[in-house]
Amino acid sequence: MSHRSRSSRRMVDKWSAKQLFQIYSPPGFLEGEEIVVGETIADDPNKLIGRVIEVSLADINQDYSKMHVKLQFQIVEVVGNTARTRFKGHSFARDYLRFLVRRRRTRIDSISTVKTKDNIPFRITATGFTANRSKTSKKDAIRRKMLEIISDRAGELNSEDFIREVTGGKLSSLIYFQCKSIYPLKGVEVQKTKILKPISR
Repeated sequence: MSHRSRSSRRMVDKWSAKQLFQIYSPPGFLEGEEIVVGETIADDPNKLIGRVIEVSLADINQDYSKMHVKLQFQIVEVVGNTARTRFKGHSFARDYLRFLVRRRRTRIDSISTVKTKDNIPFRITATGFTANRSKTSKKDAIRRKMLEIISDRAGELNSEDFIREVTGGKLSSLIYFQCKSIYPLKGVEVQKTKILKPISR
């Protein structure tokens, strides 16, 4: 048997040992319903544990105004050909964030570490945009209020509800309406989250 034939057979054997796995979203995104968000191939299901995939929120809820919201899911369990995940974090597409910065005047960033009602720690990055150039004192007041609202809301919700409020834009709206009385705002976005420890399934 030629070297080329042996190599071809090893390649065929390697691919024949691989299986196709369907990757499901965590149940919390659609009120308990898990949906397929991707597929992957592996020769050993254990090799999938810990792998992180990124999907658009629009692929989860069919709201295409949320195409810029990128969700990170981490595979935590494989049963048969089903790979189940947990939420790891989210971020905005870079192009969308650059678009926001161009359109707004003064940018106010806040980064905080908070815990939800079920004691899950999150790092949250929120950004506000003022309608006009603002004084440092106003920016500082808005930043403090943003941090207060995020901390309070996290403490009132379990992790699944908090994730839905963050990724769906409800927390951004809450911050906007409570901060705009300090100084006129064009908008507020919770642009990034990260869970600082795994959520047990």
